[in-house]
Amino acid sequence: MNKIRKLFLSFGLMGLFNCFVLSCASVRFVDDVSADESRIRALMEKIKADPANAQALCDLGVIYFQTRNYTAAEEYLTKAFVEKPLDPKTAFYLGMTLEFQDKIQLALRFYERHKDAPRLSPYRRLMAGRYYQLTFDLTRQEIRELLQQEQQLSEARMSPQAVAVFPLRYLGQDQKFAPLGKGLSEMLITDLGKVSQLKLLERIRLQTLLDEMALAKADFFDQSTAPRFGKLLGAGRIIAGTYNVIGEDQLQADVLSWDIVNRNFPAAATGSEALQNLFRLEKTIVFNVIADMGIELTPEVREKIQFIPTQNLQAFLAYCRGLEKEDAGDFKAAAGFYQQAIQLDPNFGLAGSKAEAAQSLSEAGGSKENVMVAVQTVDPPITSDAPTSQTDLVVERLQNLGANAGSNFVPGQDNRKPAEEATNAYGDLPKPPAPPPRL
Repeated sequence: MNKIRKLFLSFGLMGLFNCFVLSCASVRFVDDVSADESRIRALMEKIKADPANAQALCDLGVIYFQTRNYTAAEEYLTKAFVEKPLDPKTAFYLGMTLEFQDKIQLALRFYERHKDAPRLSPYRRLMAGRYYQLTFDLTRQEIRELLQQEQQLSEARMSPQAVAVFPLRYLGQDQKFAPLGKGLSEMLITDLGKVSQLKLLERIRLQTLLDEMALAKADFFDQSTAPRFGKLLGAGRIIAGTYNVIGEDQLQADVLSWDIVNRNFPAAATGSEALQNLFRLEKTIVFNVIADMGIELTPEVREKIQFIPTQNLQAFLAYCRGLEKEDAGDFKAAAGFYQQAIQLDPNFGLAGSKAEAAQSLSEAGGSKENVMVAVQTVDPPITSDAPTSQTDLVVERLQNLGANAGSNFVPGQDNRKPAEEATNAYGDLPKPPAPPPRL
């Protein structure tokens, strides 16, 4: 696969145009293949003349996907992937084909490639949406199984390095400050996650557990119940607490940092800071937790933790509202709040990544059947008798542009065996991620 990596520049230019040139067949489910027989014959002729024709292989795979012939679709899309692994459209359809066969872990491995897809490609969003949705589904399934098996779980599964940071609970009346608890806990997770000695549990796991236990708005922590959460999550330390905004400009927080493994339950640490300087209070909490765990930080890590993502309080409040909508499953509204945060502070990087993920989920989340509607808006229908010569000509020209972009690279002899690579295509992919999402 070294040659593929070296040709990244060439394929990268092609990826830039994927959202403008869509030559694979349109996505629609049909009961038979008769309407596409002429197109199938034409594609078969192309593949016979050139077995490495990635475009024809992709087109044929999509047609078989449309007619629910998932075995054939997987075969041709896998071959297309081997020939053109950087093509987001091929990866997306291959992921969908696997998902419809309930090969969820394999599908995840292709959807995860959204991170490498060109930002202008609509398939980047579709792959990301399916990746996050499947991650959510797997996490929910795992949490439910843990709750069913709770009596059999051993406390030995709690790792001293595993930290669960729950949303801080709001004690005030002014609801405009209520989302701050999610944002502050997200910042605590982000900053503590920069310490290599710690393993921070993803927010999706904690939120899913709270949802499944119907405790999202309850006062659920005390010394008797905390070990239960630690055992369910495998977390040796739990961080939780409360906060309030006094007047309009003073933030007060009481934060618990409990060592569940050693049953050490110190009193909550109280801190207060001007609301405008809320990150100063958050950093103080982070460093206190680290010191309490006896961890020595290098100057480099300390500097990373001290980074403040935004100086704009209104941008951070919009970000927190986005997290709140995200946890409620309203991804379209979440994306809107994240975009608002970016407008208020264009340098707010965390809001940018969240906006992209939420937008992907709003387009391609939900059931695999529902996502087909979004795909049709991306991939306009192509009639079975539509001429392909004009489209092929455009694709060929774009391929030539891509080849010229990499003209300084002189490849060696190509000793690949495409048929053999197709058989082993999954072997070079990264391992499926452990279910963490939420975003």
